[in-house]
Amino acid sequence: MSNEIFPSNRIYKFLKVEEYFGRYKEWDKLDSAVSHSFEATQNTLSLTFKKGDGSDCLMLIQILQNDTLRVRFNPKKSTEGEYSLLDHLLANRNFDETDEELLKNLLFDVEYIEGNGQVVLKTKSDHNPVVMEVVVTLDPFGIKVFNNSTSNADYAKIPLWQTAEPGIYYTPNGLDDYAIIQAVKSPADSKYIGFGEQGGTKLSKNTEQLNYFNFDNMRYRQVYDRGPLDNREPLYHSEPFFYEFNGIPGSKNVNAVLLDNPSQVFVDINYSNSSRYMLGTRFNDLDYYVFIAEDPKDILDSFTAIVGRAELKPRYALGYHQGCYGYECAADLKWAVDKHRDYGIPLDGLAVDVDLQDNYRTFTIKPNYQTNKNNPQEQTFGNHKEMFSYLRSRGVKCSTNITPVISKQDEGNPGYYSTYKEGLDNDYFVKDLRYDANNPDNFHYQIYGGGNEYSSNGGWVEGYNSGKPYIGEVYYGNDAAGNELGSPGHYSDFARPEVREWWGKQYTYLFEQGLEFVWQDMTTPAIRDKRGDMKGFPFKLYINTDFEGTVEQTTVLKAWNAYSYNLHKATYEGLNKLPGRENKRNFIIGRGSYVGSHRYAGLWTGDNSSDWDFFQMNISQVLSLGMHALAITGQDIGGFEQSASDDKQKWASPELVIRWTAAGAFLPWFRNHYVRKGRKEFQEVFQYTEWFETWGKEIPAPQELYYMVPTICRHYIQLRYRLMQLFYDALFENTLDGLPICRPLFLNDPQDLSLYNDKEQFLNDEFFVRKDLLIAPVLHPQSENNNNGKRDVYLPQGSDWYGFVNNSMPLGSVVEGGTTIRDFDANINLNGDHIHFIVPMYVRAGAIIPTIEIEQYVGQLNAEGKPNPITLNVYPGQQGEYTMYLDDGVSRSSAPQAEVDDDKANDEYRATKITHSYTSEKTREIKVERIHDGYTPQYEQYFFVALLHDPGEAKGNSGPLKSVTIAGQQVSAITGNSPEERAQHLNDSANNAWYYNDNINISFIKVFDNASSITLNLSYV
Repeated sequence: MSNEIFPSNRIYKFLKVEEYFGRYKEWDKLDSAVSHSFEATQNTLSLTFKKGDGSDCLMLIQILQNDTLRVRFNPKKSTEGEYSLLDHLLANRNFDETDEELLKNLLFDVEYIEGNGQVVLKTKSDHNPVVMEVVVTLDPFGIKVFNNSTSNADYAKIPLWQTAEPGIYYTPNGLDDYAIIQAVKSPADSKYIGFGEQGGTKLSKNTEQLNYFNFDNMRYRQVYDRGPLDNREPLYHSEPFFYEFNGIPGSKNVNAVLLDNPSQVFVDINYSNSSRYMLGTRFNDLDYYVFIAEDPKDILDSFTAIVGRAELKPRYALGYHQGCYGYECAADLKWAVDKHRDYGIPLDGLAVDVDLQDNYRTFTIKPNYQTNKNNPQEQTFGNHKEMFSYLRSRGVKCSTNITPVISKQDEGNPGYYSTYKEGLDNDYFVKDLRYDANNPDNFHYQIYGGGNEYSSNGGWVEGYNSGKPYIGEVYYGNDAAGNELGSPGHYSDFARPEVREWWGKQYTYLFEQGLEFVWQDMTTPAIRDKRGDMKGFPFKLYINTDFEGTVEQTTVLKAWNAYSYNLHKATYEGLNKLPGRENKRNFIIGRGSYVGSHRYAGLWTGDNSSDWDFFQMNISQVLSLGMHALAITGQDIGGFEQSASDDKQKWASPELVIRWTAAGAFLPWFRNHYVRKGRKEFQEVFQYTEWFETWGKEIPAPQELYYMVPTICRHYIQLRYRLMQLFYDALFENTLDGLPICRPLFLNDPQDLSLYNDKEQFLNDEFFVRKDLLIAPVLHPQSENNNNGKRDVYLPQGSDWYGFVNNSMPLGSVVEGGTTIRDFDANINLNGDHIHFIVPMYVRAGAIIPTIEIEQYVGQLNAEGKPNPITLNVYPGQQGEYTMYLDDGVSRSSAPQAEVDDDKANDEYRATKITHSYTSEKTREIKVERIHDGYTPQYEQYFFVALLHDPGEAKGNSGPLKSVTIAGQQVSAITGNSPEERAQHLNDSANNAWYYNDNINISFIKVFDNASSITLNLSYV
C-alpha cells in the first residue's frame, strides 16, 4: 500500500465517501496549541500549532453571533492575514437595527477568561437570553460548547457540543492542499437531521455517510447503482448543514453545524465509529459554524441571519404546474392548458422545455414554434407574443428551460446568435486553460455510470489548453428516431460581476415575449460526459471564483459547487433589472446549487423516475431542505424518467400518480413533469382516460385505477387551491424567520420526546403544513400483502386532534395527543365520501385554518373583478392563534423591508393576528387585529369565521351558539329554510350576520372588515 493517503492519480478525481474516510486514522493529528491570542474587536481566538515537520499552522475560533461559533483551519496557513476577511455568506448579512431577530443575534459582548490550560469565551446580550460558553482546552486541544442560559440551568454543566479526541485529522492532498477532518463527539441518544438534498427515506441520518458533490445523477443511481435510497449517492445540490437533537436527553437543547466549502466535502455520521461524527474537506479551509439553541426554530433564525433571508416569492409559485420535455410546438402548450381548464383542474404554471429553443440556443425561441407539428399548414398563433398572451389570459404563467451553455454552432456566422457573439466579443466565457497541462492523464475524463468508474472520452479533447473559450456540450440523449439532442458550446464566467450583469440582460427578449419565470436547469453545469469530468467541467480546468469575496483563479474541483450558485444569482439579479419588471417578484425554480441559494430560487431535486422509491423519499427530502430555509422545494410529481426497472414504460403507474399527486398537493413545489421523446406517452392526470379514448385503445387492468386518476387528482389539486392562503402565509413567514412551509413533526412539537425514540418512524412519512395541519400520506402501493392502503398515523403529544374533512361533513370525535391511530383506511376508492380520506389529515385542537374559494389559477376571481373572501376555520379547543399575511402576491414592494435584501421592499402587506379563547365555560372571544397595515385588498370587504363544533357540544335552536356579538353589536342569526338557502342568505347579506349549518355542524359568521381591530364575543348553549 502506498504511504500516500491520496495517491497523486486520485488528487483530481471524484472520490467515493468510503474512499475518503477509509484510512483517516493514519492521518496526522492536531495535538497541543503552543500559543494563542484573542482579538476582542473580532471576538476571535487565534491558536498556533506545530505540525509534524516543525512548522507552524494557525486556527481561528470566532464568536460570530450570540449563539454561533465559527472555526477555520488550514495546515498551510500560519498567520491571520492568510485567512480571508471577506466571505460569500457573511456578505449577505444585511444588519438593520429595526430587525429584532438580527438584534438578537448580532448585538452581544464576549467575556474572555484564561487560566488552568484553557480559554473560555462567554457571550452576553441584552437582546438574547441565550448564553453560549465556549471552552477551548489547549493541551490536548479540544473545544466544548455549553448553554449557560438561565432556562438551561439544570443542564448547564453538560457540553452541548464538543470535539472528539483527537479532534482534527489532516493529510497532504497534492502539492499545495490538505484534506482535513473535524471529528465531533456523538452522544448515544442523538438524532441527526437535515443534510439538504440527500437520498434515503429517513429524515434522521444516523449511521450514514454522505457525499456533497453537485452531480447530474439521473435516477440517483450512477455511482453505486442502488437507486435513490442509497445516501452515499452525490446529488444535484450541496448544502452540508444539519441538526443534532436529543444530545442531552431530557433537555430542550439542540445544535446545528454548517460546513462551508465549495469543493467536494464528506460527512460520516457514526458510520465509521458510533461515538463520533466527522466532517471532511479535500481542498481549501476547513470552515464550519456551530449554532446552539433550545428550539430548532431559533437555529433556523440564526442560520438565516448568516446565509441571508429568502426573498419573497410570488404567490403563483405555490400553484399547480405542468411540465413536459416534448411539448414541441405551441399547439402542445395550448392543448395542455385548455385540457386542464376543460377538466376543472387548476393550473398556474407551464414548464416549457428546450423544445422552445432555436436548436438549443439558450435565450431564443425557434421561428417555427407556432407551426403545428401534427398539421404543418396550421399556425397555432400569429407570433410568440400572442401565444404567451393567450396562455396568460387563461391564468397560466410560463417558464422555460435555461441552461448555462451558450451554443457555438454559429461560429461561422456569429451575428445570427447575439448572446454567442457578445460573449465572445467581451471575453465573458470560461477559457480552456489547464493546471498540470502536460500530464497525459488529463486527457481522460472520469465518469461513473451503472455503479462503475470509467473514462468517457477515450483521450479525445477538443480545444485542450488553447486559451480560447472552453468547449463543453449540453446533451439530452437521443430522440425516438435515434438523433442526438443537444449542442456544443461555451460557459459564462459567473464569478465576475460584469458577466453576471450581462447574463441577466439576456433574458430581455424572452420576457418581452411573455415569459414570466425561469426554470434553471443543467446547473452544475451538466456537460456531456465526453467533454468533462463527472458530467461537468474538467477538474483541472482553471476557473474564477469569488467564494471568499474577491475574484481569484483556482481549479474547477476546488470550487465545484460554487458555479451553480452564481448562475442562480446572475439570473435573479438580472430579472430584477429587466425593463418593466422593476417591481415584479421574479421566480426561479432551479436544479442543484449551494448554501444560500434559497435567497434567489426554489429547488427541484433533479431527474427522478416513476418509481415508488422516489415518491417515498420525497417527504424526507423536502423536510430536510426545509430545515435549511428552502421554502419551495420538491420532486417531479409522477417521476420525470421511465422507471429504472422498466425502460419500456410508456406512462407512470396510475396508483403511483394518484398517491404522488395527492401527497404533492401538500408539498411546496407542485409540478407534474415527465419526458416524451419516444419514452413516455403521457403523464397529465386527465390523460389516464382521455389518451386511451383518443387513440382507441383499451385501458389496461386495473381499469378502475385509471378511471380514478382524474377525479382523485382533481380533488386534491383543488384542495391545494382551497388552502392557498395557508400555504402563502407559510411562504411569507419564511422570509421573516426562515421557517419552512412543510415542517417535520419535531419542529412544531419539540416537547414530544417520543419522536426521537419509539415514534421516530413517523418523522419520515408525516409532516405539517405550517404549524397545525398534519399530513400523513400513504407512500407504498396498496395490496392485500401491504395492508391494502391502510397506515398508522401518529398524533404528537401536547395537543388534541381532529380529523380534517374539508367542511364536507361534521367533525368526528377529538383524539388525544400521543395516540397512534392503527390502520387508518386510506385505500384508493371513490365509495361515498371516501375521497376525503385517501390522504389522512388531522388538525390541532384550537387551530385556525384559513380557506378560500377554489380557483382555476391563483387570483382568478380578483382578475375577474370578483372577491374571494377568506374563511377563518376555528377548530374546537380552549385557545389558539394564527397570523395571516395579505398582499398583492406579485410585487417586490410587498416584502418586509427589515427582513429582505431588496431595495424595492416597502412593507406593502397586511399582517393580521387572529386569536381565540374561552373567557368562561360558555363564552368565547375571537380577536382579529391588524398588526401591520400596509395593504388593503381591492375586492374583499368582508371575511367569514367558521366555528367547527365538537360533536359533544350541546345544541339549541340555532346549534351550539346562543348569540354572536361583533364590536359590541348583537348580530342576528339567519334561521329557517335549508342550510343551502341560509348560506346564500349569508353570502348576500349587506351586514354582519351568522347561521348554523346542521348538516356539517358548523356555525358561519360573516364579518365586514371595516376596522383594524375586531372582537367577536360568542355565547354557547
